[in-house]
Amino acid sequence: MDAQTAAFPANIPAHVPPELVWDHAISEYALELEDPYLGAARLHEGPNIIYSTKGFFDQPSWIITRHALIQEAFLDYAHFSSAQNSDATALLGVAWKLNPLEIDPPAHAAYRRILNPWLTPKAVDALSETVRGICRSLIAEFEDHGGCEFISEFASLFPGHIFLTLMGMPRDRLDQFLKWEDAFMHGKDMPTRINAAREILHYLESYIAERRNDPRDDLVSAILAAEIDGRPLNDGEIMGMCYVLYLGGLDTVMSSLGWAMRHLASNLPLQERLARNPEDISLMVDESLRAHGVTATRRVVTEDFEFHGVLFKKGDCVSLPTFLASRDARQYENPHVIDIDRKASHLTFANGPHFCVGMHLARREMRIVLEEFLSRFSNLRVAEGETVVLNTKSVWSVQHLPLVWDKRSPA
Repeated sequence: MDAQTAAFPANIPAHVPPELVWDHAISEYALELEDPYLGAARLHEGPNIIYSTKGFFDQPSWIITRHALIQEAFLDYAHFSSAQNSDATALLGVAWKLNPLEIDPPAHAAYRRILNPWLTPKAVDALSETVRGICRSLIAEFEDHGGCEFISEFASLFPGHIFLTLMGMPRDRLDQFLKWEDAFMHGKDMPTRINAAREILHYLESYIAERRNDPRDDLVSAILAAEIDGRPLNDGEIMGMCYVLYLGGLDTVMSSLGWAMRHLASNLPLQERLARNPEDISLMVDESLRAHGVTATRRVVTEDFEFHGVLFKKGDCVSLPTFLASRDARQYENPHVIDIDRKASHLTFANGPHFCVGMHLARREMRIVLEEFLSRFSNLRVAEGETVVLNTKSVWSVQHLPLVWDKRSPA
């Protein structure tokens, strides 16, 4: 880790030891190297827990840097609360929470049971042909062009279409939904983020009202019909659940697809192995997810306590970066090498009660995309003279990935 700056930062809480203060933003620090995962992993050279002056959305926060400690914090919901996991509700000025993301056990389980039937492995199996059809229709738009800009022409659209199918929302609104989501997650200033958050809210309010009057076989209608302890969900519970599905459904799969395709575009032997052995594509999906954690989840400390020699105070913000857990040499041998035969568990979908409810669908989406691309195209590569653009704000992602390829001959 970098040496401390000469001037001790102001407004550091009294319980924070000076030697643990890190006066940097991890989003900027990671991009000091060409590979942000290597850039961020330099933090493994320092303390296991640091206090960053710009740790979570540029707000002061503890950062846990090690896989084992991040996993422990995910599991210890008694000390590390999810009740302020996002700043969305604060931006909106509402009393309800993102649901079930910001609800701790034991109440959390009842809300999660509403979503589970739609996202089980069996439910994902039933959805697979729809997913594959969406994938093929998007590829058809550029299949004969010799290349595409993978993010704007495919990765940003594909999970959005699937999300809209699940929610019963109109696909022709996807461009607008993506603009709102991007402005909320990556807006250049707070007014931009607040405006986008409110636009999302207003749309969801109108759509929920529409589904109340015209229920269908979709996830929003299921949420409206759901009960907890014999009572229907109240308006805040419904809105919180729909809002978290909106935010989660449009961004993280896009990000994970971008990192996986970026790696494949630099590894022709791996492309050919997967094309010859499509049964290995699931291994590639899991290893890419292992190597490319994309989030830094927030937790808030519920009471004063000591965690691995560091005193945390009630109300402290703690960041749990999956991109640091992904590359921890104490957990993985040669962590920066993507080895699809590794078969290692990971924290990219978090752990504990808040593990990602959509993880089965995310894996299936990624597997289908790689199957369809590798069955059609060989020698996938970044277009000569083009630059790949990476993002380390909020959800880590590839923002620009210009690909070219050779088209495979029909079997």
